[in-house]
Amino acid sequence: MIPQDPTRYCTNLKRKKISLNMLKTNFKDYNFEKNDYLFFCKNVLKNTGWKVIYKIFHRHIRRPWSRRKFKEFVPNGYGLEIGCGTWTIAPSDRTVLSDAYSTHGGSKSLAKVFFDATKVPYKNEMFTFIHSEHVLEHIYDPIVTLIEWKRILVKNGKIILFLPHAERTFDSKRPRTTINDLQSRTTGDENSIKKEILSDWLNNVINKGFASHYSHIAPADMLTDGTIHYNVWIPKDIIQLLEKLNVKICTSYDVVIDRKDSFLVIAEKK
Repeated sequence: MIPQDPTRYCTNLKRKKISLNMLKTNFKDYNFEKNDYLFFCKNVLKNTGWKVIYKIFHRHIRRPWSRRKFKEFVPNGYGLEIGCGTWTIAPSDRTVLSDAYSTHGGSKSLAKVFFDATKVPYKNEMFTFIHSEHVLEHIYDPIVTLIEWKRILVKNGKIILFLPHAERTFDSKRPRTTINDLQSRTTGDENSIKKEILSDWLNNVINKGFASHYSHIAPADMLTDGTIHYNVWIPKDIIQLLEKLNVKICTSYDVVIDRKDSFLVIAEKK
């Protein structure tokens, strides 16, 4: 599962009627899950039916290695997951699950709060950690986005980023996204830049048949529906970006053991 890009504002709160004004004041009014493992089992049941009997033990579903990183780096405190989609590895008993989309591929998002990832509706320094998995690559301006995420973190709060590895995904034929590329997006013509990125995406991914599940989508729609990868990275690219934003790197892993198309970077707000 690759969560779609939370870059389109959404206020669909049908699943849980949560007041954003309330959350801006006190995120603890959010209805956290009481039992994280039970929440996981219910979600596997919803997605796999009777196969839940053995699916809950599959490493790529339970994600034990990845879950341990939360216990290791953020054993306490409340966090925010941005773009959770239909699966989460975050501790749901202390993580606000958010998204920009109420559905993904016809399945309901697990999120209880919906908003644009670049316009987070919380006060400064509210969260102990921010978690995001396969989301930032879909965002046109990661610099603005990461600054916003940093704003809502307490001092020494953690940013936990799982991202697709450029060399192990359908982006392998595309050029990597540099800091200069990202900086040009803040000053250059957005429409022109997006057209260039779309052309690269079509030529090196879609037209080569590397992402056939996206082939039915009109190219123009890919720019707005959370399909396109605006960014192509390996760990050192994200590390350079975070350091540029004055964020301390705690650790990085070139390979996520239980999701091998991904890498992981954990950083800390100074």
